[in-house]
Amino acid sequence: RGPSGAWPAPDASCSTIDFGHLALRREKAPALRVARMDEEAFKLAGRAVELLDELQGDDEDADDRFDDLKEKRRDTTRFISQGSAAQALQAAMMALEMMFLGSRQVNEQLLPASLREITWLAKDAAALFKDSDNHAGRVAALLALARAHLARAQEPDAPMAALKAGKDAVAASRGLGDASVLAKALCALGDAHLAKATATPFEKVLLEEIRAATNATREAEEVFKSLNDQRGVAQALHGTARALLRHTDEDEVMDGERLADEAREIFHDLGDRASEVHVFLTGIAARQASSGPASALMLAQDAGEDWQAEGNRPKDAGLALLLAAGFQLEVGDLDNALRLCDESSALYDRAGSRRGVATTLEVRSSVMSAKKKTGDALNALEEMAAIFEKLGDGRSQGESLMMAANLLLNELSDEVDSDSQAEFNKKTPQNGIDIEEVQKRSADGLEFAHRASKCFEDAEYEEGTQAVTELVQRIYERAIRIYCKCNEPDQIYYTLDKDTPKEDPTKCIREWKIPMPSMQKTEGLDKGDGFLHVFDPHPPAGH
Repeated sequence: RGPSGAWPAPDASCSTIDFGHLALRREKAPALRVARMDEEAFKLAGRAVELLDELQGDDEDADDRFDDLKEKRRDTTRFISQGSAAQALQAAMMALEMMFLGSRQVNEQLLPASLREITWLAKDAAALFKDSDNHAGRVAALLALARAHLARAQEPDAPMAALKAGKDAVAASRGLGDASVLAKALCALGDAHLAKATATPFEKVLLEEIRAATNATREAEEVFKSLNDQRGVAQALHGTARALLRHTDEDEVMDGERLADEAREIFHDLGDRASEVHVFLTGIAARQASSGPASALMLAQDAGEDWQAEGNRPKDAGLALLLAAGFQLEVGDLDNALRLCDESSALYDRAGSRRGVATTLEVRSSVMSAKKKTGDALNALEEMAAIFEKLGDGRSQGESLMMAANLLLNELSDEVDSDSQAEFNKKTPQNGIDIEEVQKRSADGLEFAHRASKCFEDAEYEEGTQAVTELVQRIYERAIRIYCKCNEPDQIYYTLDKDTPKEDPTKCIREWKIPMPSMQKTEGLDKGDGFLHVFDPHPPAGH
């Protein structure tokens, strides 16, 4: 309209407009929008399938829950081939949620970059479903998003982000009319409240979040009961147990242990071994925290005996005995710890689980180190690294090699510290290591660190590379502290007290000149005098 309120008179350009074409474009606009949304949905679903293929664990260590995950992945690819964009993306979101819930190995090995991509993928899917008013798809995406946030629960923003996604999922699922989806959302919300409880340093917030978590999981339990879904009931019970086990009240903790036992029995009766083991791990961690390693040891041994007696459960029995070996190590019974390691390794080998065998070698290394048999401990770690190399798991291979570096370098630092202090105090050194041995063992430890760093770089695991750098730096700084502690300073800088002719002891600066042949260079910008100059508390002016 013009200023007078009337429609303007048509000009030359207006007279040439094809109003029929504009009407056609208006009719096509919704179709074009749907086509663009379908294109985006196919893209997100396809990437989700790629991530699932990249992140799936070893087939030899897959449990029964992997079958459901693989079936949902097949559904995704089938819907993609059939041109069903919304169904494909919803199936992909459900598969991602299953991956987080069903694979402890994948969660442990998930790289931050992959986790970030999954998080954004789930966010985009939730927004796409919201725009298209697809409530079931949005709930599936929100559940995948909540699980992705929970997988990074150690990051400061993760618990609150998981809570938001969980609350949105519960709110959206209440209007669906699908009770099973509501119950799943309530379980996710309970886990999000528990993540916040675990992260907070304040007892008041801890108790509030535990209460909120148990309210959600108990509501989920009632919903599952109304559906006669025993597996769901057990999952909800497990969620309530995990929350109560974080409580500060002893009676609540005991109630949590009771609920965990109930959940474990239900899973056992259903034949869901993977979930039974998951609940067992929750219970044994709680037992160790509340009653100590001796009590947890009995629980682990009982489980190992029960699973061996059942037959056809060598991998589960191997896990229980391996945990028992760790508790034996903790209480100082090294011979029994080694025996249980051997039994666990044999069970894992019978089950065809090379990854399980590798985990027994880690405990064996710790036992051998406690027995002061460093060579045997290193052999176990190198064998462990070799297994992971064959499995194509560069991250775990690097972690094995880093354990070897840590063992060698820390043991060497302890011996050098002990001998240096003995010599400084005019006593006989206990270890009697000479400079050549120190140099050789130091070089061996650094070689393990270099190999570990290379594995982490190849696996694109930045945290691992940083951990190696921090280890080497920590050992280097400790060596400097040992030298300075056991040798008098080469030079002392004094500052005179302004009120007296004496020195001010509070402003004294000490300097040590540690021989470093690698720093001997007489030319260039980085020339050096062959010494590392160390000042305490800081270099004097002009240095």
